[in-house]
Amino acid sequence: MSELDCVVIGYNEGDFDDYRVMCERAGPGTPEYQIMRAEHLVVDGTAMPWLDAFSRLRNRGTGRADRYHVGEVFNLAALYLTSYLRRRGLRAEPVSLFTGERDRLAALLAERPAVVAITTTFYVNILPVGPVVEYIRQMSPTSHIVVGGPLIDNLCQSGVNGAVQDFFFAMGADSYIQESQGEHSLGQLCQAVRAGGDLSGVDNLIHCPEDTWVRTRRRPEANDLDECSIDWAGFSPDLIGPTAQLRTARSCAFKCSFCDYPTRAGALTTASVETVRKELRALAELGVRNVVFVDDTFNVPPKRFKQLCQMMIDEDLGLRWYSYFRCSNARDEESFDLAAASGCSGVFLGIESGDSDVLANMHKLAQDSQYRAGIARLKERGVTTFASIIVGFPGETEKTVGNTIDFLNETAPDLWRAQAWWANPRSPIYQQKELLGIEGEGYKWSHFSMTSSQAADLTDEMLDRVTESVWLPLYDFDFWSLPYLDGKGVSVRELMGLLRTSQELMGVRDRGGDPERLAALERRFAESVAVLDVAPAKFSY
Repeated sequence: MSELDCVVIGYNEGDFDDYRVMCERAGPGTPEYQIMRAEHLVVDGTAMPWLDAFSRLRNRGTGRADRYHVGEVFNLAALYLTSYLRRRGLRAEPVSLFTGERDRLAALLAERPAVVAITTTFYVNILPVGPVVEYIRQMSPTSHIVVGGPLIDNLCQSGVNGAVQDFFFAMGADSYIQESQGEHSLGQLCQAVRAGGDLSGVDNLIHCPEDTWVRTRRRPEANDLDECSIDWAGFSPDLIGPTAQLRTARSCAFKCSFCDYPTRAGALTTASVETVRKELRALAELGVRNVVFVDDTFNVPPKRFKQLCQMMIDEDLGLRWYSYFRCSNARDEESFDLAAASGCSGVFLGIESGDSDVLANMHKLAQDSQYRAGIARLKERGVTTFASIIVGFPGETEKTVGNTIDFLNETAPDLWRAQAWWANPRSPIYQQKELLGIEGEGYKWSHFSMTSSQAADLTDEMLDRVTESVWLPLYDFDFWSLPYLDGKGVSVRELMGLLRTSQELMGVRDRGGDPERLAALERRFAESVAVLDVAPAKFSY
């Protein structure tokens, strides 16, 4: 019998070509098609995500097969669950990126682990799960495969109905955990599988003892963030690398009407400042230089945020940090001074809209003036700012989009991205579905003031009219690629130059512009990538 109790697999990004075909089938004028066009470049006649294009062009000059991917920043869920299981006497190992660490995963599966856990933090459908399950079955047929995380929680919101039964059979796992936290249930499952016991005693588990998926006892978890903090000493510097993620809180203190996360995650829960201090010290000892705080609102509550910043100043560990940041809760100059002095290098700003009426509909509890002041203060202190925008929320019109364009050009955050509203039927706004005339869900919807196709068209228009900020891709990139690439030696200034060229290139390409101009932009982009001094990638093709 294997002594390896559990392998935890973090992320499978899927196949970009499958994604491209899916978006093209949705058709021109759809949000899916619009988003996909603004997400990729073409190298040697092949459409690929931005970082893949970057990798291919780098490799022309180096002769290496480097594959740069943000998955090099080790998946936090996989590390957290591994640490949690180890603290409970179980032998566990993490894998960050399924496609990037196939050799390492194969070696771990050769040990025939009792359980293989697949996390689903970034999945919106079941497609990425199937290939992982198939691979595990091939390499370690005796392992019990369990899938958990947000995807399972979302699928089961209306119960384990017929459609969900079909989804579970299609994914092919042995069991599924439905719980917004789930780490305690995973520990129970590992112990039960190791003992050959009855899985019906594992909390929050959905399994198939006969021909139907059935759910065991539901028991909400309330895991203490201090007690469950990651034991970073159990991981090697080579595994973690120069950039690491860290969580200091669970859930969100706000209830924006487009988001159901606070409802699923419960009340905001925070780790103590001392716990964060201990984890940061451990990361510094591992050689980490960039820390990404993944808390939904790192600077909330404001008093705790100041304490965290002062702690980082006192520790003087030489760490730079990145986080989500809520301008409306940074109410004084001291907050910005402390952030900058403690190593804040970049912030993700969930601006969502530059129109006050749309912000009110979203229940953002933020005012235009607070956003403007916050962006200005951050930029004055050299903090890189990224503004995320939603287009098409109920109440949105061509005029309100125009106000957002004006806002972006006037405040000039360093980076920005906009995409059509994703209509989540479980979000609070759906409680007003009849009043607002909301029909449909996902990326196919309409309401009293707009349709999803209009939102896609207006997002394209924004790409042309927002001139003072640089567009940031999403697919396997996003804001968190900034600290990843910084850890590889690519500065924000260098990256922004590349992104500016690629945005111009995509615009010419998608409008069917002058072939000579397109070729010139492609050469400029390739030459700019080639001259960078970049550390080798951990993954390869």
